Amino acid sequence: MPASHSRIIKPTRREAILVGGATLGSFVGGPSFAGAAECLLTSWQIDGPYHITGAKDRRDVRSGKPGVDLALRMKLVDARTCDAIIGARAEIWSCDALGHYSGHPDVDPSVPPSRGGRPSGGRRGRGAGPAGPPQGGVPRSSGRRGGGGHREPTGPERFLRGTQPANDQGEVEFLTIYPGWYAPRAVHVHVKVHVGDNELLTTQLYFPEDLNATIHQTGEYASRYPSPYRNDSDLVMRMGLDGQDPVGVYPTMTAEGKVQVGTLTIGVNRA
Repeated sequence: MPASHSRIIKPTRREAILVGGATLGSFVGGPSFAGAAECLLTSWQIDGPYHITGAKDRRDVRSGKPGVDLALRMKLVDARTCDAIIGARAEIWSCDALGHYSGHPDVDPSVPPSRGGRPSGGRRGRGAGPAGPPQGGVPRSSGRRGGGGHREPTGPERFLRGTQPANDQGEVEFLTIYPGWYAPRAVHVHVKVHVGDNELLTTQLYFPEDLNATIHQTGEYASRYPSPYRNDSDLVMRMGLDGQDPVGVYPTMTAEGKVQVGTLTIGVNRA
């Protein structure tokens, strides 16, 4: 991961975000993508077990979940031309501060899933989980679309999930919370990009380890600090990439007051 992503940047100001409020302002002059990644083809990543179709159209997906506010600002572009993709829609989903996914109340986030996404057993509680690949692990995808041993939801809650159309510049902004960890994954947020019924990309976004550690020692996260799972040993991150690092999945992180902000240009192949 580039060194420029491995530090916490001092806070800046932006009046469009109402810290601790229920909504975000519109793009006032547009978010700055000057520090975001160059226009590159973003790597595909698997869906994982916990994707649920029919996400609500909303910018603020927090649903009252406690945690550090995280604004994700993404610009959706054609990787060949760098032009904004008109009519694109982004979708995000992630676990909460304690590692739980909405719709899956029966899943213990400290227990690695077996194949098919069901718990395989193992140690429970604070810091549970082996340092290396767990027994069962994360199911491998049979192709770049889908994969990860999809698991049907068993509960009605849909926190930390949402979809939103991009504006005419291809920009979209979500307000969520910084994710916690669950076995056996590094800290991440899932993203899909669609145009109509055409899925252009499924990927996952990752964060600097020092920022993970700083946030996970606070508030709701602290009872499960530290996570035994890191970016450099994640079982999914390099899946299908011949062991290479994925491209375009590390947002540029800054802080604006109490809000962590991740800015990223996402390049897709429209062919």
